[in-house]
Amino acid sequence: MIVKLIQPQGYCAGVTNAIKLAYKAKEDNPNKNIYILGKLVHNQSVTDELTKAGIVTLECENEVETLNKLNKGDVIIFTAHGHDEKLDEIAKEKGLLIYDATCPKVKSNLIKIKKEIANNHQVIYIGQKGHKETKAALSVSDKVSLYDTKLLINYQLITDKNPLVINQTTLNFLALKDIHNDILSHIEAARIADEICDATRKRQEAILNIEKDTDLVIIVGASYSSNTQKLVELAKSHLKDATTVLVENVEEVKKLDLSKYKKAAISSGASTPNYIVQEIYNYLLSK
Repeated sequence: MIVKLIQPQGYCAGVTNAIKLAYKAKEDNPNKNIYILGKLVHNQSVTDELTKAGIVTLECENEVETLNKLNKGDVIIFTAHGHDEKLDEIAKEKGLLIYDATCPKVKSNLIKIKKEIANNHQVIYIGQKGHKETKAALSVSDKVSLYDTKLLINYQLITDKNPLVINQTTLNFLALKDIHNDILSHIEAARIADEICDATRKRQEAILNIEKDTDLVIIVGASYSSNTQKLVELAKSHLKDATTVLVENVEEVKKLDLSKYKKAAISSGASTPNYIVQEIYNYLLSK
C-alpha cells in the first residue's frame, strides 16, 4: 500500500499553548488540586495524559454548579475553546487560582465582538450551537445573534444595517463562503470577518489537494472535535470514490479491512498528538 501523510500534522499553536499552560499550572502548584473545566482540547489521548499527571478534567453540564463545588485555593484551568466571563467572576469569588488556556485566536475574536458591541453594533456569529467557542461568543452580549451552521438565522433579529459577521474558528471554510453569501444577500452592508484559523484552513486546503486516485482517507482525531469533523466532511465531498474513515488511534485502524486499498492518505485534527499519527502511518506501511 502507498501511504501519504498529509501535512500539516501535529498540534496547532493554540493546542500547544493550552497543554503547556496546564503542565505549568501543575508545576506552579504541586500540592494543590488542579482542575480543567471541560476537556482542555478535544482529544481523549491528551485528556488521559493530563489525568496521569494529576490534572483532573471536570466533565460538566453546568459549569457554574461545578465551579461552586470547588474549594478555595483549588486551581481551575479554562479550556482552549473560550468561556463565559461570568465564570471568571465566580472563580475569583470562590478564591480559586485561574489559568486561562483560551486560544489566542478565539480570544482575539471575543475582543472584536466586545468592540462592536461597545460601538452599538450588532454581531452575527456563525458557529455550531452548543460548541464551547460559540457559547463563549454568545455570552458577550444579547446583541450577538447566532447563525447556526445547521439552523441558519432569523434575520428579523438583525436591525443593524452593517453588523459585523464573525465566526467560530474551526468551521468548513468552503461552507463559510456560502453562509457569507447568504448573509450578504439579506444585509448588503454587513461587514464580513473571515476568522477561520490558519491551522484549520491549511489542513482543509490540504484535503482538497489529495490525489484523486487515493482510495482510502484516514482522518485521525476525536469525533467531538469540530476541526476534525470538518476534515471528514471535506474528504467525503472531495473524494467521493474513496473510503473516508475517522479514527482516534491505531487500534481502530487495525479493525479495518485494508486488503482492498492501494493508496491511503492520512490527515489529522489540530489537537491530535503526532505520535498517534506516526503509529498509524507505520502500521499502514506494513500492510
